[in-house]
Amino acid sequence: MKRNVYLNTIDISELDSLFDKLLSERVIETIDVKLSIGRVTSSEVIALLSSPFYNASAMDGIAVKHLDTVNASETNLVRLTNYEYVNTGNPIPIEYDAVIMIEDINEIDGIHIIKPAKLFQHIRPIGEDIVMGEMIIPRNHKIRPIDLSAIIAGGLKTVDVIKKPKVTIIPTGTEIIDDPDKMEIGKILDSNSYFIKSALDELGAVTKVVSVQKDEFSVLRSVVSKACDDSDLVIIGAGSSAGSKDYTKAIIEELGEVFVHGINIKPGKPTIIGKIGNAVVIGLPGYPVSTYVSFDLVVKPLIEKVLSYSSKRKIIKAKLVKKVYSSLKHHEFVRVKLGRVGGVIVCSPLDRGAGVTMSLVKADGLMIIPKDIEGFNPGIVEVELLNSKYENTIVSIGSHDLAMDYINDELTKSGFSLSSSHVGSYGGVIAIKKGECHIAPVHVLEDGLYNEFLIEKYDLDAVLLKGLKRIQGIIIKKSNPKEIKGLNDLRRVNFVNRQSGSGTRILFDSLLDANNIDSNEIDGYDYELTTHMTVASAVKDGRADAGICTKAVADLMGLNFIKLAEEEYDFLVRTEFVGTESYNKFKEIIESKELLEKLGDSYRK
Repeated sequence: MKRNVYLNTIDISELDSLFDKLLSERVIETIDVKLSIGRVTSSEVIALLSSPFYNASAMDGIAVKHLDTVNASETNLVRLTNYEYVNTGNPIPIEYDAVIMIEDINEIDGIHIIKPAKLFQHIRPIGEDIVMGEMIIPRNHKIRPIDLSAIIAGGLKTVDVIKKPKVTIIPTGTEIIDDPDKMEIGKILDSNSYFIKSALDELGAVTKVVSVQKDEFSVLRSVVSKACDDSDLVIIGAGSSAGSKDYTKAIIEELGEVFVHGINIKPGKPTIIGKIGNAVVIGLPGYPVSTYVSFDLVVKPLIEKVLSYSSKRKIIKAKLVKKVYSSLKHHEFVRVKLGRVGGVIVCSPLDRGAGVTMSLVKADGLMIIPKDIEGFNPGIVEVELLNSKYENTIVSIGSHDLAMDYINDELTKSGFSLSSSHVGSYGGVIAIKKGECHIAPVHVLEDGLYNEFLIEKYDLDAVLLKGLKRIQGIIIKKSNPKEIKGLNDLRRVNFVNRQSGSGTRILFDSLLDANNIDSNEIDGYDYELTTHMTVASAVKDGRADAGICTKAVADLMGLNFIKLAEEEYDFLVRTEFVGTESYNKFKEIIESKELLEKLGDSYRK
């Protein structure tokens, strides 16, 4: 057979677009969630149950009615007769609404206390970790053990994933053998095939290695043809160069089409890429180092494109945006979100609670605080990466809304992601001022206007991107057992509030002032939760009679809603971020009709 010449050569930068051309539409399958480790989600995974599923004691102590404790002080010891002992994690009986730690009670001659308990004190509310309806993980996410824990806690039995690609590896060469006992001069052990198989298994493919094929054209042609009928990818080891016995190119040309014969890399130049039927066929060079380089540059990104994920990991330096305290007793692993802002990778700590699984699900990396150090001040720290998507991450610090989850889901389709920290609108203003985020979702009302005044008032180097209009109001249970009709009725029920500094809190306070209602009259006014979802969960459970949140969340949670106001949910954007590729994609999603259709009638432009 005549020697090959290198035709159809390609620059490595052209491979990605070639893969898009070669790959068929990905196949989706539904599997048992307990078998999903290492699989890649084909759609967002939404919680069917809340976790905790019930209101749980956060401490060992006694469950009480907080109103029974209001007169307790150091000079007025109060004896309790209505209480129940609870341990950490125990359900709180419905008749009680607070927990007093065992250390804070006197058990001599009865139960005595010296200070009052606040409403919902030391109670883990339903949904503190995961709230029914919350997105646990987005699409195109490789499921890790900690993700599996969160998915199961969210009540799912099955999950939709991308079907694993089937790969057949065909080692070739008359000189290649499998058995080291048969080694002799002129023979070479087949190590390449098992490197390829192990690497593919690790990436998430289903692989098999056929027996070594001798350099006989008709035999090899038959084996390749059969493999292509049963595989998504066929890898032919060796036979891709320009020798007279290198048949790979000729076989692919006869059975299908050769797109590439030669890549401008060294080693690894003789790589072949083609297609036979629905199977992509890759011929790798035989030298081990060339095989490794070609696999890393061609096969690995091809499989990752099929499975829509990347496996790169490393340690980086990042700028910690706020002081983090730590005990001197332990090495502490702090979960963090990352993003590049103003040319610097910024590092934002996530919730450090031991029961908050979602902090690991959402984390981009781990910041390790060594033993004997009391913490880190703002500045440069080392972060061990859990994923490598931070370079394409939009860092958002500010107000919470369900829309942010859906925006993130849309961003992932284009290779971007959204890191959202829910600290309230004014927390977002501060983050923009300090250069710690790209965008800050805000909905701040002042003198009848929303948001536009913030830039001038706080001298921000930012612009305002108009977002969505949404409805805020009072949420109550469907049956409305307390017959709540408006703000005045909050004086006689248990209420759950949003945190100080949030736009929702600012709106609520302004409405109280307008209606001459003293916040001290509202039982639970100072009981604060950081998202609309956790507020709704507290009301749905019946622990609180009412709360304040958006209509979208009320609808999602099946609660009645009393409209109080329509507000503008907009985005402060750092000026230097405007016009970037990720900003343009974010703006495109915000302004799209598809986003409104997905969010429903609780929003409008």
